[in-house]
Amino acid sequence: MGKKLALIVLSLLFITTCQSPVWASRVLEKIRQTGVITAGTRKDAIPFGYVNEQGEWVGYSLDILELIRQDVEQKLGKPIKLNLVEVTPKNRFDFIKNGKIDLECASTTFTWQRNQMVDFTVSYFASGTKILVKKDSGLGTIDTLAGRKVGVIPKTTNEQAIKQQQPAAKLVIVKDRNDGLKKLEAGTIDAFASDGIILEGLKKESKNPSALEVVPEFPYVYESYACMVPQDESAWRNMVNYSLVKFMEGIVSDQPKMVAIYEKWFDEETGVTPYSREAINDYFQGIVNSYEWIPLIRY
Repeated sequence: MGKKLALIVLSLLFITTCQSPVWASRVLEKIRQTGVITAGTRKDAIPFGYVNEQGEWVGYSLDILELIRQDVEQKLGKPIKLNLVEVTPKNRFDFIKNGKIDLECASTTFTWQRNQMVDFTVSYFASGTKILVKKDSGLGTIDTLAGRKVGVIPKTTNEQAIKQQQPAAKLVIVKDRNDGLKKLEAGTIDAFASDGIILEGLKKESKNPSALEVVPEFPYVYESYACMVPQDESAWRNMVNYSLVKFMEGIVSDQPKMVAIYEKWFDEETGVTPYSREAINDYFQGIVNSYEWIPLIRY
């Protein structure tokens, strides 16, 4: 897993250092004038962005966006508000391209094809395609999916992963993650494919969580989450990168504020969706080390 994550880190660093230089930022100037960062995130991606039982829009990505807001506010020297906009797998790229949002931070995976439409920041999480199934289904390894009905959300990396890894699987299109869960519970599909960390959160939303499981142990394909920003906005992208790397630096160096944010969502005992801090520490350390030549001067 370490080598695969290292490759993801190197890919994202290459992306963020090989963009055309742009010395003026339309996005930053708009934020300076309006005092508002318009950011897209999800409402169906536990624990990255979702609506909790109290009707509050919460999540790991929302906390990351708040850190970005604080840094931008300090840099610009004026109050900055965060305006959240719900995005979906279908509209998120268009919202970035047409300027409806200034950035998107949720559970979006970097791909080279997507990088032709938008720019990506450094990665701030790593997961991978797994499947949610009923317990004792016998499904798990990629060969067991041959001839089985696997629910996928169209135009996602999860759909592509199943297509490439097991062409004999019968893909069933679902509208969103909740639709995938309902179809799995009803027996309309044998499995629902999505990012493993998201499936763990989705399982908790089911009628009987103990009857479901996320498999296999290791993803079919590893994926790297990053924020999206408009193309050719290097000054804006660098500012977002600053916040993300500072956050990850805080995790690996045990800064209480940053660790508290991570553990709120991923602590193995008290988090919303447990995810080993030891595993993510290695991932974050790789990114932070790659930026050691850039002094993280506090704004």
